[in-house]
Amino acid sequence: MKKITVISFLLVLLVSSCSLIKQYRYMSKAKAPKGTFRTEIPFELNNGLIVIKVKLNGSDKEFAFILDSGAPVSIIYQEAFESSKAKTVMTYKVSDSQGNSTKSDYVMLNAGLGDLLFKDIFAAYSPNTNEFISCIAAGGVIGANLMQTANWQIDFANEKIVISDFKKASLPDLKEYQKVSFSKRAPFGFMPWLTVLPGMTVDLKVNGKLFKDVFVDLGSSGALTLPKNAATDRLFKNDLKEVRIGASFGLLGARMDTTFNYSSSAIYMEKIKFNDYTIDIAKKNQSLLGMKVFSDYMMFIDFRKKDLYLKPIVRENSTTDEKEFGFSPIYDSKSKTCYVISLYEGSSAVKAGLQLKDTLVEINNEKLPAFNDYCEFKKWYRKFHSQEVVMLKTRRSNEIMKIEKAVIPKR
Repeated sequence: MKKITVISFLLVLLVSSCSLIKQYRYMSKAKAPKGTFRTEIPFELNNGLIVIKVKLNGSDKEFAFILDSGAPVSIIYQEAFESSKAKTVMTYKVSDSQGNSTKSDYVMLNAGLGDLLFKDIFAAYSPNTNEFISCIAAGGVIGANLMQTANWQIDFANEKIVISDFKKASLPDLKEYQKVSFSKRAPFGFMPWLTVLPGMTVDLKVNGKLFKDVFVDLGSSGALTLPKNAATDRLFKNDLKEVRIGASFGLLGARMDTTFNYSSSAIYMEKIKFNDYTIDIAKKNQSLLGMKVFSDYMMFIDFRKKDLYLKPIVRENSTTDEKEFGFSPIYDSKSKTCYVISLYEGSSAVKAGLQLKDTLVEINNEKLPAFNDYCEFKKWYRKFHSQEVVMLKTRRSNEIMKIEKAVIPKR
C-alpha cells in the first residue's frame, strides 16, 4: 500500500510538474514593445488596490484591471474575455490568495497600456469571479508576467504610473530612494531555491525574527500578513491590537477566518524600516507585504536588475487611528440579502449585539432595496461612510441597534 501511495504521489507530481513547465513557457512569452519606450498612465485606488485601464487585442474598448505583482500570471474575467475573442492554449487549475482553486482555461492576449502594446500575455480565464472583486475591476488582473517585461515607477501621491524600458537612460533619478533586492517566486514550497516564476519576494525582519520569501503583493490591500505559526508570545508579547472574525476575499471567493492583528514598531526590509503598520496573522502559510505599506512610498521596480526602490511620501494630516463601525456588510445578489461578513472584537458593533452573519433589513430607518449586484449595493451603502452613527435592524433580533464610530480598542 505504501508503494502504491508513493507511486501515485510521484505520478501526480510528474503531471503537475509537466503542466507547470508548460505554464512557465507560456509565462515567459510576454513581450514589451521593442526599443526605447516610456508612457505615463493614471490609476485609481479602489478598496486600496491599483486599478488601471487596459485595451485588449487591438480593441479600443477599455477595461479596468487590478495591478497585482503577487499574481504570477494575468487573469481575465468574462466580459473582457468575450470582447477580446482570446483563444484557449491550455487548461489547468488556478488558485487565489485564500486557497480556493478551480480548473481554468488559459489564453494568450495582447494588452494595451497607455500607448504601449504588450504582446503574448498568458492569462487565466475566470468566468465566475466573486462580485466583490468584479466591482473593483471588471476586466481582470495584470500579473507579474506582464510587469516583469518593463520597469515601473508608481507614484501614489499623484496616482500615476510610468512604464519604461530597461535602458539606463530611461531610469529616473533615484538618489533619494532606498534600494532593496528581490528574487522571483519559487514554483514549489519545498524548492525555495528554484526562483523562476514571475513575481517578487523579499526577506523581512519582524521584532528581530527573519521571515524569508515574503511576497511583494500589490494585489493585497493589507499591510503585512504572516503565517499562523508566527503568532508566538516571544515574538509579539503584548502587541495584540485587535481580532477580526469574518471573511477574506480572493479571486474565486471568500473564506471565513479569524485574523489576529498585531502592532509592531520593528519591521525591516534590509535597511528600510517600516513604522506602525498592523501585522495580520491568518490561517494560511504565505507571507505578504501589501498595499497599506507601499501606498506610503514612491516606488520604482527594476525587474531587470531585481531591485526595488522606495521613497517615503510626506502627507499632511495623516493619522494612524481611524474610527470604524467595527463591522463589514456584504450583499448576496442571488438571495437578495445583506449580511454581516466580519466583526472586530471590542468594537461598538459587537457591544451593541451585532453578530456574524446577521441579516440587515434596515439602516437608519431605511429598508434595504433589492439590488441587482454587489456593485449597486456598494454605491448605495457608501453614503453611510461619512456618518458617525448608524442605526441597524437585523432579521434575527428585529430590534434597533445603535452603532457609533470609534477607534477599535486594543486588547
